[in-house]
Amino acid sequence: MSKPILSAQDLTVYYPLRHRGFLRAVDGVSLDLYPGEVLGLVGESGCGKSSLGRALIRLHDPSSGSLSALGTDFLSLKGRKLREFRRNIQMVFQDPYASLNPRMTIFDALSEPLRAHFRLTTQEVSKKVAKALEQVGLTEQARDKYPHEFSGGQRQRIAIARALVLDPKVLIADEPVSSLDVSVQAQVLNLLKEIQKSTGLSMLFISHNLSVVKYISDRIAVMYLGKIVETANREDLFEKPLHPYTQALISAVPIPDPKLERERKRIPLTGELPSAENPPLGCAFHTRCPWVVPRCLEERPKLQAVASGNQEVACFEAGKKEN
Repeated sequence: MSKPILSAQDLTVYYPLRHRGFLRAVDGVSLDLYPGEVLGLVGESGCGKSSLGRALIRLHDPSSGSLSALGTDFLSLKGRKLREFRRNIQMVFQDPYASLNPRMTIFDALSEPLRAHFRLTTQEVSKKVAKALEQVGLTEQARDKYPHEFSGGQRQRIAIARALVLDPKVLIADEPVSSLDVSVQAQVLNLLKEIQKSTGLSMLFISHNLSVVKYISDRIAVMYLGKIVETANREDLFEKPLHPYTQALISAVPIPDPKLERERKRIPLTGELPSAENPPLGCAFHTRCPWVVPRCLEERPKLQAVASGNQEVACFEAGKKEN
């Protein structure tokens, strides 16, 4: 496999709390994204997925760890160099209603990043805006309208066009379909898939919906309480999940066949998700894990490759238990 286009090593994001220490949103994450790959990042709400995505694009600077992008030490860049480099990594946010300025026309919203990063004539800007709108299935007539004149799905297409107008190498999509209707979700997912294939860009797709992640991703990383607990190719993860948390997540995904849905084994999780303000010692999952052993209470398992080499898992008991 080629070198990663985006690589985080032992990355942490801690948010200071008033008089109470820190909230450990991202707690020692190592993650690689390869050229032309769609990497899905999945986990419960509050596990740190969005904080990780924002740290990878440096909307929030990490508290510690290292981050490289396109062979460059991303964290060492400052000022003008950081602004110039940022055009290579763009982000699509969860809420299309909040991510667009209601006072800007669509042309202004899409031309703003072009004017910030390039010296272009008015004709060149218009041409690039028209191309970006065409990429997401909108006509050039949309350019003079305002965000409130569009539906939620159309707004998300505009947000995607704004990210693509700079021809980035990496796209971070933070739950881009979670606020949309199911039928519209399918349209936006197909759009992202088509754009990724036609442009060859690398994408980190963040979602809490395993079905959506399975559809769009080549490889999947599972996150729990600020940590990556398993990574695998899409097929391997769904056919033979190794971590008990991954197994529980997959067992909760509905199956469209009523007979299979009734007969299959579910793996319920007991207890509440621990607080990121005061996470458990040892393995973060041990308070809800059916496989817990004394070692889990004291020692934090590292993400390690299993024998096949296609999966990595952070669990002392993985491979010893039947799915």
